[in-house]
Amino acid sequence: MAVTIENTAPCHKKLRVEVNAGRVAGTRAEILQEFRKFAAIPGFRPGKAPEPMVEKRYAGQIDEELRKRLIPESYRETLNEQKLKVVGYPQIEAVEYKHGSALVYTAAVDTAPEFALPDYKGIPVKKKAVTVKEEEITKTIDSLREQQAEFVAVEGRAIQTGDFAVINYTGVADGKPISELVPDAKELGENKDFWLLISADSFLPGFCDQLIGANAGEKRQVLIDFPADFPQKMVAGKKATFFVDVTALKEKKLPEVNDDFAKKVGLENVEKLKDAVRKSLMTEAESQQDAEVRRQLADYLLGKVEFELPESLVTQETRSIIYDVVRENSIRGATKEQLEEKKNEIYGFATQSAKGRLRTSFILEAIAEAEQIKVEEAEVEQRIAQLAQRARTTPAKLKAQLAEKNGFGEIEEQILVGKTLDFLVANAKIETVTET
Repeated sequence: MAVTIENTAPCHKKLRVEVNAGRVAGTRAEILQEFRKFAAIPGFRPGKAPEPMVEKRYAGQIDEELRKRLIPESYRETLNEQKLKVVGYPQIEAVEYKHGSALVYTAAVDTAPEFALPDYKGIPVKKKAVTVKEEEITKTIDSLREQQAEFVAVEGRAIQTGDFAVINYTGVADGKPISELVPDAKELGENKDFWLLISADSFLPGFCDQLIGANAGEKRQVLIDFPADFPQKMVAGKKATFFVDVTALKEKKLPEVNDDFAKKVGLENVEKLKDAVRKSLMTEAESQQDAEVRRQLADYLLGKVEFELPESLVTQETRSIIYDVVRENSIRGATKEQLEEKKNEIYGFATQSAKGRLRTSFILEAIAEAEQIKVEEAEVEQRIAQLAQRARTTPAKLKAQLAEKNGFGEIEEQILVGKTLDFLVANAKIETVTET
C-alpha cells in the first residue's frame, strides 16, 4: 500500500492512498465467493452458479462492496502506519478503480495540532483562604426563612410597599384587549388570582405605584405607558389602561430563628442549624476555590503555547456554544428579534470561547498522554451512575441514550480532563492568600 501526504493547510492534510492490485484482486475474489453463495440465477441453486455468470450479473454490486470494504480498511491502516491523529471524519474524494488494477483514492482530513508542551509542573497559582463570615450564615438562614414564610391576610389597612396584592386584571390599548394584541403573551393583558409583590420594579413600570392605598375589594384603573423598547412590539410605545380588581391583600411573615424553626428544616436546634449552614458554605467555597485554581492553570498553559486549530472542530464547537447561548437567553425571556440584533456579538463570543476550549482540551490531552493518565472502565461506569441519578433515570437507560448519540467518548474526555487537572493541581506551586 502506497501513501503520500500533502499538507494543504494547518491541521489539514490530503492523503493519497493506493491499494495494490494484488490485494484488490484477492479481496474481490473473496467478495465474489460471498455473492456466489446467495446468487439467484435461473437454473442454478444458490452456491452452484458458475463464477463467470455471477461475475457478469453482479459486477457493479461487487465493485461497490469492494470500495466499501477496502477504503475504510486501508484508511485505518494508513492512520496507524503514518501515526496520524485525525479529528472528525475523512472526506473521501476521487476514487479510481478499474477491474484488475489498483484502487486509488484521496482523503481530506483534519488533524490534531502539533505543538511542544510547556513546563506544566510547578505552575504558580494563587488560592484564596476559605473563610465563612457570620453575615453569610445569616443570609443563608434568611433564605431558609423565606422558604418557610407564611402569607397572612391583611386587615384594617390599605396596600403598602412590600405587600402581596392578589388581583384580577384586564388591559386595553388602542381600544383593543392587550391579550388580542399579544396572543403569545396573554398573561400580559389579562390574569386572575395574580399575586403581585408591591414594589417599584414589579410587573410593569408604574403599575404598583397606582395600587398603593387601595383596599381589598376595591377596583382601580391603572394607566401605563409602555416603553418604546418593550419586548412585545405590538404594545411598545403605546398607552394602556388596566382594569384591576384587588381581591385580597397578603403580608409575608418570616418565622423566627429558634429551635422550632431549626426542627422544621430537619435539625435539632439553632446551633446545629448554624453548624450545618457553615459546613455547606465552606464546601461551596472550597468548590469555587478549586474551580478558580483550575482556571488559573488552564490560563497559564494557554498563555505559554499557541497553535492552529482544525477548522471543522472550531465550527462544530462554535455552533454548540451558540446553541447554548441562544437557549439560555430564550429561557430568560429574550425574543428572536433581540437575539437577531446581537447575532454578531454572540458569534464572536462563541468563536473565541470555542478556540479557548479546544486549545485547553488539546493541551490537557497531550499532558495526559505524556503522563500516561488513563480512563478506567470503572470510572466511566461511576460517572454514568452519577449522571443517571441526577437525571432521575437508570444507568441502563442512560447508556442506551449515550450509545445512540455516540456519547461515551464525551464522558471519557470529561473524566480524562478532570484527572489531568487533578494531576496539575497536585504538582502546582500554590500560594494561599488571605483576603483583607
